[in-house]
Amino acid sequence: MNNDVLHISDVNDILTSLPKVDADTTFWMIRANKGEYYTDFVTGQYVGIEYDEISLKESQEKSNEELSKLFHERKPTDSDGHKIPDGTYTSWIGQLKRFGNEIHPGDYVLVPSPSSERFSLGVVLGAPYELTTDQLNDINSEQVEGRKKSTYRKRIKIQFLRSFNRSEADPALYKMIYTQTTVSKINKYAPYILRAVFDAYVSGGKVYLTFPVTQKEDIKARPYTSFTYHLTESYVALDSNSDPIIKNNVQSAGVVQLILDLSPYAGLFGLIWVLIKAKTGFQINVDIPKGKFKLIKEDKGIVAERIKDAQSKRAIAEQKAEDKHLERLIKVIDMANKAEIPMDSIQADVPSELKEAVKKADNPDDEDDQE
Repeated sequence: MNNDVLHISDVNDILTSLPKVDADTTFWMIRANKGEYYTDFVTGQYVGIEYDEISLKESQEKSNEELSKLFHERKPTDSDGHKIPDGTYTSWIGQLKRFGNEIHPGDYVLVPSPSSERFSLGVVLGAPYELTTDQLNDINSEQVEGRKKSTYRKRIKIQFLRSFNRSEADPALYKMIYTQTTVSKINKYAPYILRAVFDAYVSGGKVYLTFPVTQKEDIKARPYTSFTYHLTESYVALDSNSDPIIKNNVQSAGVVQLILDLSPYAGLFGLIWVLIKAKTGFQINVDIPKGKFKLIKEDKGIVAERIKDAQSKRAIAEQKAEDKHLERLIKVIDMANKAEIPMDSIQADVPSELKEAVKKADNPDDEDDQE
């Protein structure tokens, strides 16, 4: 296969290659003893919680009042011998209930490192379980340098997906950081978490595309507004009935996020914007309704031309319909071409997940007759 030519027979393949997030998924943050067990959680692919005075089964089956009575009996004082306030028991019980009964497979869990400088996001794989003392001792018998193993017996298996630094995330997450409970529901922060983890993904019938802006100095207004204008208008040129949403977090380096309806238009749009940042000479052959087109990145931008089908004689009406698609395609490409210089000026790029999705959509066995 020629590495400088992609053959995409279905632009929907681009969208299906993007990460998928269930819009109804619950997001949780589980602290690792102030980050002490962060590395153990991520490396061991699990999260855990303490409160060994209460078994997992008891926390799941007994009422809050019953659990409070058990705590009073089994842990009446803290490590300094002081009586534990009733409010503290209430907080512990709430965390045990959330951990044992409310976290479900498919939910997302965020774990902060020491000082919450770094976060790892994972997906829940199964129900909570509890280790026996012998099982815990066996797991912790082998020490690993630089990794403090947790003593938590109550655990949940997690597949950790991505990690990100606090400095890379939206400042809105700072409020979440000050949540001190061990287990907390953080659904309202989900958009900021997902934007930090995936620069392109599909959720709730929408496509989320995050364009990084890496310029360190102050961003000049004209190239920035030119970029965002042509970004949104290029999609509207494809789908005149659309109303794309744009969000940004740009204080010098930052991001611009575009939210589109999930449709084949979004796949074609993404393909064009990936091509605008490709090297000169790169080519994508793409099938869209009523036509096959060749898109080539040249020094002055993208050039589009129709791929003629030598195998059949098509009706005039079909050719005209194809020409209309080409006209629309050229309009979109013109918008993208006009954005290339402003993008370079503010050091903006296209989402890396989108680039990978376009590569995955390549169908090298698709042979097009070209004239």
